[in-house]
Amino acid sequence: MSYRLLCLDAGFTLLSPRRTLADALSSVLAQDGHAIGEPELRAAWEEADRWFWDEYHRLDNDTWSDDTRIAEYWRTYHRLMLERLGLVAHREMLDRVLASQFAADSWEPYGDVEPMLAEVRAIGGVTIGIVSDWGSNLREILTGLGLDAYLDFVLPSGAVGVAKPNPAFYRMALERAGVDASEALMVGDSYRADVQGAWSAGMDAVWLHRSEGTSITPVDEPIPTDVRRIRSLSELGELVRSGGPLPRGAGIAEAAPPA
Repeated sequence: MSYRLLCLDAGFTLLSPRRTLADALSSVLAQDGHAIGEPELRAAWEEADRWFWDEYHRLDNDTWSDDTRIAEYWRTYHRLMLERLGLVAHREMLDRVLASQFAADSWEPYGDVEPMLAEVRAIGGVTIGIVSDWGSNLREILTGLGLDAYLDFVLPSGAVGVAKPNPAFYRMALERAGVDASEALMVGDSYRADVQGAWSAGMDAVWLHRSEGTSITPVDEPIPTDVRRIRSLSELGELVRSGGPLPRGAGIAEAAPPA
């Protein structure tokens, strides 16, 4: 029997920025007459990025459960970049960077997203929902991209007051769909947030690892081998049809390639 609920992460699972965050910052700086070279910009981005992921994976980090804290988190991220570049990070400039970064047209779906959503929708009897650490504006972004037509619900952490990997976030999705945890599958690119979070709520999970260097599993941690790993969302249709339970344990990292 197929799964009755498919939960999907948003950022870097469904959505990719049309421009890198560094490019978005560079554009705003250019408007203010600051011409920053590529090497300097990349060094600043890498430093801020290390801070971002260290904070994201901090066990007591509750930033993502509140829209105001999420916005301040992103301001701090870009402030670090600006300070690394020797610039004064005025709040007005930071707000312009955030507006550019999170406009509805700043994101685009990966090429495998709509075909996968259409395939799962055609299975019948499967609820599709988004469970994502994101601000309330995620709903507007998904609507602007036309993806809302495939979705039954969207749960942005900043709007609902709880974030990954808290099992309460996943239970919220189960309640929305009216299904048991054993009937639900979570898919995302963060092992800790998406996989372990879903497991803590009793759900099955699949780890999306599109290519080396794109996962948000900390760089100093080994590639997990206790979870089913897929390289593309095109592999999801068959997994949803097959249903659970999925095995957990060492040596199962790769899913069988799609036929």
